[in-house]
Amino acid sequence: MYVCVTNNNNYPRLQAGQKNNKMKNLILSAAVILSVTFHAGAAVKPVNDKAQQTFNLLFKDATNVKWTDAGNNYEAFFNSEGIKTRVTIDAKGNLLQTIRYYNESYLPANVLYNIKNDYKGKDIFGVTEVTDKSGVSYRIVLKDDKYYTHIKANNSGDTELVAKHKRGDK
Repeated sequence: MYVCVTNNNNYPRLQAGQKNNKMKNLILSAAVILSVTFHAGAAVKPVNDKAQQTFNLLFKDATNVKWTDAGNNYEAFFNSEGIKTRVTIDAKGNLLQTIRYYNESYLPANVLYNIKNDYKGKDIFGVTEVTDKSGVSYRIVLKDDKYYTHIKANNSGDTELVAKHKRGDK
């Protein structure tokens, strides 16, 4: 808030303290704008044609696509059929890995059955599906009243306990 005072000429002027605050605000605003502009311009080198072609071939329905440079590879973050997805594609256009994040409704029936059978009384909190050259695996977080339980599952539905953590939100 600026307080105006009138001088002898009846023109409003800012008092000395308000001038300093106004100048600080202008400098801070300019710094923020320059920072945002710099980061936007320095974001990611363009995705090469081979990686882009592979992506377009495999993920035609992708929305909100954001690319990042991962060394010799490219990573795309996007939504596909309502599922948050991340893919890694190398400069030659080879798909290296796909990671999808979703809830239990997208799990294969045999995996879901074994989890519900082996971990009775626990709810599925979230699923991370990883597909790479070794196949498909699932990293699943279960929760109950006291614990978050992290398990791994394979495509056959075999499960393995990874970790169990006491809930900090209870």
